[in-house]
Amino acid sequence: MNSGTAMLEAFYEAAGQFVPTAQLAKLLRTPAEKIAIEVAELEQLGYTIEAHPHFGYRLLGAPDRLMADDIRARLKSRIIGSEILVFEQTASTNDVVTHMAKTQPGEGLVVFAESQTKGRGRHGRVWSSPRGKGLWFSVLLRPNLPLSSAPRITVAASVAVARSTRKTSGLDARIKWPNDVTVNGKKVAGILVETIGCEKQPQAGTPVPPNQPCIHPSIVLGIGIDVNCRLEDFPPDVAGIASSLEIESGRQQDRAELAAEVLGALDEYYAAAQKNFDTIIAEWARLSTTLGKQLVVTMGKRRIEGHAQALDEDGALLLRKDNGQIERILGGDVTVERA
Repeated sequence: MNSGTAMLEAFYEAAGQFVPTAQLAKLLRTPAEKIAIEVAELEQLGYTIEAHPHFGYRLLGAPDRLMADDIRARLKSRIIGSEILVFEQTASTNDVVTHMAKTQPGEGLVVFAESQTKGRGRHGRVWSSPRGKGLWFSVLLRPNLPLSSAPRITVAASVAVARSTRKTSGLDARIKWPNDVTVNGKKVAGILVETIGCEKQPQAGTPVPPNQPCIHPSIVLGIGIDVNCRLEDFPPDVAGIASSLEIESGRQQDRAELAAEVLGALDEYYAAAQKNFDTIIAEWARLSTTLGKQLVVTMGKRRIEGHAQALDEDGALLLRKDNGQIERILGGDVTVERA
């Protein structure tokens, strides 16, 4: 941990209270007289810090920009955020993580971009990513799950985003299956899960059979959250169905705070998705705008109508059709017909 991250972590833990100079000096392993230099470097980055001759220093404000050290200082996760990178601009954070996954050991890498030129959603749709207005990021995951259970990751991520949004903004964030987080019926966040590789796990001392199922899929989890977007930031084709946390709350949101909250929640729910998915299903059900509704799901040319019953153990949506049969749905465009 570098000195800037360590100092910021101390300030965030103090929650607006003063941190004694001696405590900072001990934490940074530097003479007390050099703490003022460290503070000045943070101030040059845009932080507002108050100095007191007796009480020490306290953080009054942070700049509205994403910085890896700042997010890391706020974060207490175990896996998600093991490495954090922030780009000013990239084509797509999913593409960056996909490329890095070829040489990146382990999991938990997170890549943020202040803007994307080719951000995308499901089915290759364009995702507008205006500079400095939202959270556009991707996470490298290698879950201990069969490929058939990969939809669990989408469900876990949707709960993490909804919970974090509710906590930081106070808004009544809800989940629309399969991958949207909404506020007041308008989409404020979307989730895209892409499988980029697969490891097979044979029995000890035996070759891998050709039909051996994927045991350890490599996944890129992409998340886009419209945080401080304004109406004019949305393309005309989505302006009527999309919104942002600022629009819905009437106030600007702290993007770095939300980023840390989402990563921390992702860390918690990612672990649960692999070991105790029932707890996620229960929370998803409480936040869902989909359950109990009569839906039309379109998958290409196929159209399925039914009553949304529940999620199964893999994260698929179970629809009861008019003939009583249960249809297992893994994805598609959803239209609510009636409650």
